Amino acid sequence: MAPSRKSQKSRYRYNPAMASAAVRDRMLAAGQRITRQRDAVANVLERATRPLGAREVCDAVAESDPDVGRATVFRTLHALVEAGIVQRVSLAGGQTGYLICKTDGHHHHLVCTHCGRTTDLPETAVAPFLGRVERSHGFVVDHTSFDVYGRCATCR
Repeated sequence: MAPSRKSQKSRYRYNPAMASAAVRDRMLAAGQRITRQRDAVANVLERATRPLGAREVCDAVAESDPDVGRATVFRTLHALVEAGIVQRVSLAGGQTGYLICKTDGHHHHLVCTHCGRTTDLPETAVAPFLGRVERSHGFVVDHTSFDVYGRCATCR
């Protein structure tokens, strides 16, 4: 007789690797409940040295908690993006990467196409460019999503 699903699940012990207090505070401030699944996803993204694809996040979460399903990870990523805690960036091959930004507020990214390292770029760095766009085109900017791709100082 095959073991029941419940007994299979009980073989695994949840590793309480949690997101940092700062990220947990941001989650609470954004009205997010802190569940073990959200904690696990945020912890994986926080430890990442580059943006991770959704499947990579799923695989990493499964290492600490195999009971967290793919659909839960995808929903959690979506909720954290909507709350402004996680940001999406484009990766090579049209893939989407996810990262937790250290910078609060609106900002942009420098993304290394070689190693994947990202650096936050403050809004003040692109404001002069946006001002020129507004003046030269008579265009009023409502929103920006601006990531710059190239090679970081280490990979040049």
